[in-house]
Amino acid sequence: MLRNKALVVDDEAMIRMLAAEAVLEAGLEVIECGNADGALDYLSNSSRADEVCLVVTDVRMPGTLNGVELAHYVAEHCPWVHIIITSGWHDDLGRLPPKAEFLPKPWLINRITQTAQRARAEC
Repeated sequence: MLRNKALVVDDEAMIRMLAAEAVLEAGLEVIECGNADGALDYLSNSSRADEVCLVVTDVRMPGTLNGVELAHYVAEHCPWVHIIITSGWHDDLGRLPPKAEFLPKPWLINRITQTAQRARAEC
């Protein structure tokens, strides 16, 4: 199984684009989603979910799910997937999945790239 894709989930287009560039530098293909609902829709197809090795998600986004809820779904249904959660708000994180990595905004691009490289190597 070739797991060479990453989901980058953020409602702010510029931040999503920067994170996508960082993931591309690590050699992963990027699927961009403007909210957690779009990411969940993508992951609900098992053949597509099997190709994903990284999810980078913001916490606060429009839609029915936030990024923390998405991270818990990923941790439960796709345990091989690495998770990066980002936010400029640190007070609404709640309980994160054990293997999720939190990067406060503003984050450095190289931190996303390094995690994406690690995810790619371990998938």
